[in-house]
Amino acid sequence: MTDISRGFGLAATLVFASILAPSPKANAQSTSAYVYVQIDGPQGAIYGFTSSSTGKLTAIAGAPWKLSGQIAGATASKFFTLGLDNTHDYAIGSNGALGTASLESVPYLDYAGGNCGSGSTELNSAELDHNGKTFYILLQTSNGISGCSAVQSFNIDSQGAFDSVGETTLTGAVDTTLPSILGAETFAYGNDQNGPVGFRHEANGALESINFNETNPTLNGGFYTPGFPDASATGNYVVLHLFPNGANPFQLGSFTADSNGNLTTTNTSANMPTSGLIGASSTFSPSGNLYVLYAGKDTQPQAGDGIEIYNFNGAAPLTLNTKLMTGTPIDQVAFDSSNHMYAISKYENRLYVFTVTPTSIVSDEVWSIGGPVSMVVLSK
Repeated sequence: MTDISRGFGLAATLVFASILAPSPKANAQSTSAYVYVQIDGPQGAIYGFTSSSTGKLTAIAGAPWKLSGQIAGATASKFFTLGLDNTHDYAIGSNGALGTASLESVPYLDYAGGNCGSGSTELNSAELDHNGKTFYILLQTSNGISGCSAVQSFNIDSQGAFDSVGETTLTGAVDTTLPSILGAETFAYGNDQNGPVGFRHEANGALESINFNETNPTLNGGFYTPGFPDASATGNYVVLHLFPNGANPFQLGSFTADSNGNLTTTNTSANMPTSGLIGASSTFSPSGNLYVLYAGKDTQPQAGDGIEIYNFNGAAPLTLNTKLMTGTPIDQVAFDSSNHMYAISKYENRLYVFTVTPTSIVSDEVWSIGGPVSMVVLSK
């Protein structure tokens, strides 16, 4: 297929077209989600789509929008961004359109932990909890092999105002990832240069760092180096990448969190699946029955790029469902609550839609969109 956007300037990236012919019944179908895609970096324009019950996309009137900062999450009525110095939220209209006037702005570098922020969204990031009630900002700086990371916690009221409820700092932490929160809302787990880090989810919504124990499977003649925990949206399960003797290819282990946040597993080196991806990120489906790896963020294609979909079986070992788009760089994957999986590739200038269940996968739609870098999916 010919890419209608690649190789042109910003003006061309603001034009998109469906690769597939639009379905004549699409307007009569119910909307399952709003899909927002930001292009060209953390200050780029934001496109919006409605996704039908069959995964067909329709552009939202008024898009693209130019808001302040990188997109970070959405609730039924509010859309969140993280700017250079302030975090913002904006109203979401009944048709999914974004308001351009900020409801609230907070200078997050003025709060505790702000010393770990760089005043740039190159390293900083943010997310919402599962209920959309608390907004977490990860700030980090690095100087060679040293630095610090801080997680700020803000509750959000019905009017969109941010209320700081806590902060936790990881001294010396570098290359920290946003904490992934258990569906049970008890603990959260992230990663830094030394491996997994843990957080307690307090009653007021704040995340506080904790020490925890992790018991890895045995490896004949060696050891596993754990990393990149991802907490299931349901239950007390966490998937870890386990690197044999610290090297690729890594295996996937399913761990259970106890009442103190400690992680244990009954998986073994013999029954854990091995991934073919390099430098993979991950996400769970909202129901928690699928775990997805994706790799190739903003890179030239290589064999270790693409998507791997696994059936998640609780404490039992994961099982490979299928591999998709092997060799295609994938920047992000996200789900709605109607079994639709969305993927963006900056290299291919594409937004892909699939219907995915543990027993079937259907390609629904492919859109051309110039320079997609991040995505927020809001289920209806």
